[in-house]
Amino acid sequence: MSSPARPGPQWIPIAHGALDVRGSAFFAAEAEILVVPVDAGPPVCLVGDGAALWRRLVDGAAVGPSAFDDEESALLDELRAAGLAVFAETHPARIVDLRPPLLTSPLHELVYALISRVAAARGIPCVFVKGPALHLQGLREREHSGDVDVWCDPSRCDELATALEERGWLREPDAWWGTSVHHSITLAPTEWGCEIDVHRRIPGLTVTDDEAFAIVARDAVTMLYAGVPVPVPSVDAHAVLAAVTLVRPEIGGGPRTHEVSAAARSVLSRAAGAPVRARELGAVPVLREELRSLVPEDDLADGGVPRDWTWRAQPDRAHAYWHALRTEPLRIRVRLLLRLAWPSDAVALASARRAGDPLTSATRARLRRIRRGLREWLGRSSSG
Repeated sequence: MSSPARPGPQWIPIAHGALDVRGSAFFAAEAEILVVPVDAGPPVCLVGDGAALWRRLVDGAAVGPSAFDDEESALLDELRAAGLAVFAETHPARIVDLRPPLLTSPLHELVYALISRVAAARGIPCVFVKGPALHLQGLREREHSGDVDVWCDPSRCDELATALEERGWLREPDAWWGTSVHHSITLAPTEWGCEIDVHRRIPGLTVTDDEAFAIVARDAVTMLYAGVPVPVPSVDAHAVLAAVTLVRPEIGGGPRTHEVSAAARSVLSRAAGAPVRARELGAVPVLREELRSLVPEDDLADGGVPRDWTWRAQPDRAHAYWHALRTEPLRIRVRLLLRLAWPSDAVALASARRAGDPLTSATRARLRRIRRGLREWLGRSSSG
């Protein structure tokens, strides 16, 4: 931890995340500090004199211009040009804590820190859900996750996704964007090796999107990832969200299995306040079976069905889309139906990739998409 900031202008180390990676098996022997520049770009690794100087800035041992010789002053100019140092009285991206990685994947830890900085710079409230925080909170055994899930103020989901696109991600096309069915924006990495899901809601809750986010954000706690405070749900709320995600039906996945139910029950049992939080978030309807072993039946009277539960439980994508379409207001169903049947080039090609069709023609991709949908629909109808 650094010493308290001194008054007046000084050299300040800045970054959207920084890790001390000396001795890490993930990097070359000479690697010392992994940092995310404040300016756009992927992480860079500081070594040798540059790493030693930046570490001095973090420690606060020498901050004024007179404390550096000519070579160090030249290095400071390079650090400033790289978006890693400024000469100022203060800076919102100041790094005051340089520690070894907390997570098993240092690069993922930097992604968490970067998203948190980007959201904070724009005043976008957010909470990071699922992922390694579940392990750190004692809610699951598995340490690592393949992507990063961030839940933000529902009205600002698109704003956060656009800001992250500027930092090295591409938005995956989705025909449901702009509807109540759409719950998250998937961002595919271009320079980073980590996908991001920007959520505007967590499927499976009966309270409104705004209410659910407000409840979870109200009790959020912070974890320090790569020197940056990262908000995560409280243990009780996180247990409920993790359990809801575990039992969420997948298209064509069939009924909930005993293994899935046992996993959700295990998560809930690790948080004493989970039943209370489940009632507050409107998660009792989808977790009633799992909660019965934890609380009396009288405490499980909460009713209702989440609006996105029925369509997810359908046997194939064609029937799922039809049921999802019926949840939308009548005035937009026709327009949405046309968008689904004959989507944009980007959506059509993305659909082809997911289906394993190596197509380069958007028109052919649309036609193949229609044929797949008809086969699913007619096949199910004839078997019924």
